[in-house]
Amino acid sequence: MSLSEDDLLRLVAHMKGALLSTTPCWGDPQRVAIGLHVGLSNTLFNTVGGTISVGDYSFFGHNVVLLTGSHDIRKRRQGRRYPVQTSGCDIVIGKGVWIASNATVIGPCTIGDDAVVAAGSVVLGGHLEAGCVYAGA
Repeated sequence: MSLSEDDLLRLVAHMKGALLSTTPCWGDPQRVAIGLHVGLSNTLFNTVGGTISVGDYSFFGHNVVLLTGSHDIRKRRQGRRYPVQTSGCDIVIGKGVWIASNATVIGPCTIGDDAVVAAGSVVLGGHLEAGCVYAGA
């Protein structure tokens, strides 16, 4: 059986909806692009400050947090809470990336194909090279 391009796009949209229905999203879920065969385990997507793109065959351990939102630490009290940055903190995750349990990724950040982020690690933005293993903060 061969699918038309429209049918394929509808199928992909349905699959994305099914993945996001069991995955918390803080912000607009339309700002998330998920590739094929992605594995999520209670992953939190925060899209307030940018977009999140996840490449094909990438997978996540339990309780991974992807944060595009940001607050200005120089401000005080209510001023620190609002307003938040609404763009510029995009997270791009390549193909075949493994982000292990309890890791946190803070945008702006690019993680290259086949990279590994170890359990409990904190990625504070920047560029992680393809095929490398990253651990710690």
